[in-house]
Amino acid sequence: MTAPEKKSAQRGRSSELLDIPGPKPSSREAQKRLTRERLITAGEAEFRIRGYNETTAENIATSAGTSRATFYVYFKSKAEVVLELMQRSSPDVLRAYSDLDAITKPTLRNVKAWLRSTMALWDTRRSDFTIMEQALANDDAVTDMWISTLANSYQVMPRTFGRFTNAKDHEKARLHLLTLQSALERMMYFAVIRRRPVKMDLLLDTLADQWLAFLESTFPESEKG
Repeated sequence: MTAPEKKSAQRGRSSELLDIPGPKPSSREAQKRLTRERLITAGEAEFRIRGYNETTAENIATSAGTSRATFYVYFKSKAEVVLELMQRSSPDVLRAYSDLDAITKPTLRNVKAWLRSTMALWDTRRSDFTIMEQALANDDAVTDMWISTLANSYQVMPRTFGRFTNAKDHEKARLHLLTLQSALERMMYFAVIRRRPVKMDLLLDTLADQWLAFLESTFPESEKG
């Protein structure tokens, strides 16, 4: 075999090696993932039917077609099932604040449009947010995760928070954002989730004024008006 032929053969063998798929998960690992997913799905369904407080680990296990002991292999408590649901919802929440940050020139009109899309998100995820709301009142771990998600949402708003060069001003703005988020979350819960009577146009006007004032407050003097 000539030298070029040897090199060609070596390249062929290298290519074959690169095409070899990685190790596949064992059937036992796949079964464990499937069982865990079934428990999460069953937990979400049970929370919707019974409410968070009335749902037990045994309810979830039975709905998933397994035992209470098996439930505790995967979760320490039903609160951990909610934490998993929250982790799956948090990207949508963070995306909403990323969309707000993407508004280059905030006005009442485009801030209202952002608020409408946020309301639509809450409406779409009504069941999930209802479960979370019930769990928030009963489990510290759920409360901590929700607060952490909101408190760290400034990280998906680089345009807004990148304007602050002073650490004190940055922290003040972060806390300002957190208070607005907390108020918005309450209003979304009562107006969208619980369907309590409220004049939505007036609510949108009020919220838009508050959020626009916050966004404008982050602009340096040279960029204002």
